Amino acid sequence: MSARRFVALPEGLLVDAIRVAERLGIPYTALIERILTEVLRVLKYRRDFLETLTMVDALSDVRRLGGIYLPERSVRELLARAGPGGLGGVCSELSRTASWYAELGKVKRALTAGELKNSLELWVPSARVDLVREGEGAYKYVVSFADAPSELLELSRCVAEGLARGYGLEGYEISVGTSVLVLRVSGLGEE
Repeated sequence: MSARRFVALPEGLLVDAIRVAERLGIPYTALIERILTEVLRVLKYRRDFLETLTMVDALSDVRRLGGIYLPERSVRELLARAGPGGLGGVCSELSRTASWYAELGKVKRALTAGELKNSLELWVPSARVDLVREGEGAYKYVVSFADAPSELLELSRCVAEGLARGYGLEGYEISVGTSVLVLRVSGLGEE
């Protein structure tokens, strides 16, 4: 079936597509067709692909701010060697960098419940992040670990505080348990 169908696109989206196509030196219709072809090909097998695209941009922001990824086993070993004094310094730097990341993210991407969840998943990759709606604009983020030392939970707390500060969240609350961190926020948009 090779019949062409017309799809209405919002004016802003079309303008963005034209600008990007001009920078790439290709017709905007070719750009849109290529994007749809590639994205649909992957979406057939990876339902989370659209979230992954957002993560690529976010990961680029982390790298731009000087962040690096380490295997969790290495992080655990480094934290064990650092001791309490070293952990405080790492925590401070991690909180500051997460805050910068959130400030940059606020400009590039709208702050929504999903954006904050993606940020937590990016900054604490070995944890599971569950999002629970608690009311109009109020959410609870449950960051849970299968087996986390207290130092890793402390770093996760520092990340959550840095993100909350950088995103400009005023009404937030963080609590830490033995293998879970809970971040409660209010005043967020849906999506």
